[in-house]
Amino acid sequence: MTKEEIIVTINDLWKSYKLDKIHHDVLKGVNLEVQKGKFVLIMGPSGSGKTTLLNIIGLIDAYDKGSYHLGSIDTTSLTPKEMRRIRLEKIGFIFQTFNLVASLTAQQNVELPLSLKKVPQDEQHTRSEELLKLVGLYHRLKNKPRQLSSGEQNRVAIARSLIIEPTIIVADEPTGNLDRKNTETIMELLTKVQKQKNVTLICTSHNIKLSEYADITYKLEDGIIKEGSY
Repeated sequence: MTKEEIIVTINDLWKSYKLDKIHHDVLKGVNLEVQKGKFVLIMGPSGSGKTTLLNIIGLIDAYDKGSYHLGSIDTTSLTPKEMRRIRLEKIGFIFQTFNLVASLTAQQNVELPLSLKKVPQDEQHTRSEELLKLVGLYHRLKNKPRQLSSGEQNRVAIARSLIIEPTIIVADEPTGNLDRKNTETIMELLTKVQKQKNVTLICTSHNIKLSEYADITYKLEDGIIKEGSY
């Protein structure tokens, strides 16, 4: 692979948390390369550090030592303001609990990242309507989260993750709250739009079935990434 094809490069990444005056190492020298346009699944049990790693990749959390490049960007010394700008321009997020704003409609939730970027409202509406059509929820654009099923809320979260036309989407247990049927529906939709938009998808899960959709699956175990464990 050429350098242009690699969107995530992580070398010897460490992260610890302090609990009761004791340092607990969560990530212990993680190494990872992700190719542009691929779907990478990171598996592991609860507490294995999957969310921590995803938050670092998504520039939500900082790391203690090592290096992380997002494309050509060295994230080591980024300021909080710079990280916020990169998140708004390059990174889409799908959270396990969806993180939809209860007081906003589906359309307004999808438009939220563009509102933060101060994109004109006409453009916000055009892009949100296009994405809600793509995920099959155009008829629900004026509904609020409480009026939507879990599967529909997940579709809204997928549309919101795509609204900024991101380089990369990070998805933390995106089907963790769904039954088998809805899991299959959401994963088929997610992989479909991921390929259509040629966006890189990095997803965490403890569900082995999701590996059927991924281009490559890694296991996070004992604080390090292992390939070919599944």
